[in-house]
Amino acid sequence: MKTLRESLKMFKFNFPSILLFEIMFKLLSVAVLTPFLYFVLNSSVELANIDFLTTETMGQYFKEPTTYAFLFIILLALTAYLLINISGLIYAMEASHREEKVSAVVIFLKAVANSLRVLNPRNMGAIVYVLLVLPFTYTVMISGTLVGIKLPEFFVNFLRENKVFINVTLLLYIILCFVSLLRLFSFNYYTLYKMDYKTARKMSKQLIKSHFIKVLVGLLLCNIIINLLHILLQGTLVTAIGKILAVVVPHKTFRFAFQIAIQIIFLVVYLMFSIISTPLIYAYICRRFYELEGDDSYNEYLEVKKKRNKKRKKRELTPEEKKKKERMSFCVVMAIAILLNGTYIYLATSNKVNLNIVYSTRADVTAHRGDSANAPENTMAAIEKAVENQADIVEIDVRQTADGVLVLMHDDNLIRTTGVDKMVGETNYDYISNLDAGSHFSLEFAGERVPTLEEALVYGKEHRVFYNIELKPAETDQNYVETVLALIEEYDYEDRCIVASMDYNTLKEVKLINENIETLYIISMVIGPIETMEYADGYSIKYRFITPDMVERIHKKGKKIFAWTVNSEANIKELLLLDVDSIITDDPYTTKDIIYNANSTMFIDWIDRLIYEY
Repeated sequence: MKTLRESLKMFKFNFPSILLFEIMFKLLSVAVLTPFLYFVLNSSVELANIDFLTTETMGQYFKEPTTYAFLFIILLALTAYLLINISGLIYAMEASHREEKVSAVVIFLKAVANSLRVLNPRNMGAIVYVLLVLPFTYTVMISGTLVGIKLPEFFVNFLRENKVFINVTLLLYIILCFVSLLRLFSFNYYTLYKMDYKTARKMSKQLIKSHFIKVLVGLLLCNIIINLLHILLQGTLVTAIGKILAVVVPHKTFRFAFQIAIQIIFLVVYLMFSIISTPLIYAYICRRFYELEGDDSYNEYLEVKKKRNKKRKKRELTPEEKKKKERMSFCVVMAIAILLNGTYIYLATSNKVNLNIVYSTRADVTAHRGDSANAPENTMAAIEKAVENQADIVEIDVRQTADGVLVLMHDDNLIRTTGVDKMVGETNYDYISNLDAGSHFSLEFAGERVPTLEEALVYGKEHRVFYNIELKPAETDQNYVETVLALIEEYDYEDRCIVASMDYNTLKEVKLINENIETLYIISMVIGPIETMEYADGYSIKYRFITPDMVERIHKKGKKIFAWTVNSEANIKELLLLDVDSIITDDPYTTKDIIYNANSTMFIDWIDRLIYEY
């Protein structure tokens, strides 16, 4: 506890400078690092001789040697980004430890200079360590995003489908993280004493090896406390206070005013806490370093520094010169802030960043696998619930049984929804038709069957249902696409459906058979001009990867864009601002309600969005 108290004391000493450094650092990283990373990634795609990067083209992308060169550049950029932050915090804590005031600009310039040292071959080991130290020093940042970059969905799906691989990888990573703790103080030596990373690593290992458990427990405790506070500030306390106000304040207008005021206060506090969370962790690391290291090595370092400064004939600044330098620093910071704000305004007015807060409520609601939040997915009950809850479109998945019958089923195996471990394509429909596809969801739906596509079309014809029919081809299929289209044509459903698939060749086959049927290409993540794809009339894209520019380009081609799968209010409203054509959701009723009432919360959403953008 004494270490934590001393850490807070050290953090508070230069708090204004640390806060300004973190704000300036994050603004610059968003303005510089994010565009740079996307430029490098786009360049690597072009050199790999592919028009756009999707799940289907990933194999070709990773076959190209240039891909790995560009990925190394991205790794270097991310390392430099994190090194600037780490170095700046170490400099700031060092000044606090010596009870010296330091400006944010000085911290930033020293941090940038120190991060460039990683280009020295002797310091390349720092790259690996930066990535290993992340779980212990950037937990709050990792729980959200790193400068807006998120893990691609196709990669997440790969990990889900390879549980042994992910478990082994996770175990190895945890071991590496704990081993990396022996190098926890390497950046203190590397930054303060200007040692090469190899020497700094040895010094850290020697210092920490007899205190490993104490340092580990303290660091974990520090992370737990900060993350618990982060969770509370993220909305838990606001919700609790809102419920109390609903009881204590009877007048609706006053209660609404109080709630807005509380939400604004908590948004500001939450933003501030997100900014200072990493400095708090590094305050603890630096405090522990000083406790274990003592002043002997530092005094030796000071002597070396004095001799070095003497050789350079460095003289002390007069008080007037110091004030002048501080004023110059302030002007530089203000100039950077004005430049960044000017850039932001330009991006906003050119539709690169969307600050429109009048929600477009024209987006259709697509019920994902039927109303899968209130009934077992891909069953007639789910379709009926979707119609009852006013879904504009009902999405269903179609597979073919061993005897050629088209059934509604998402997975290639029956086990998740029926409890029977058999492949759909290797099982006859007579057997599948007797399975219970509802008990896994709720006993209320016990006995619910796996329906056929024909049953769905018959019901749809009677109740005017518009279907998003996702085709899931398999090696066992027999004339799969032709059979699906023949059934659609038989029930005169060409104008009441859109046919979707993750396999572009399947969509091509659809168009070659019947060009009047609308097609939808399902993509997890994409880079490149997808709007030019000939056989896709629209695109169903993971909502995280949809951008204003993408929507604009797709709409200019007269094509549609669907967003999947969206269940949170914040994400739904974000997509309304992007003006997508349809939102695919598990809960169509709630989504409909959010869209209908979107503009009633316009003011607080604007505050929230503005802070998020900055």
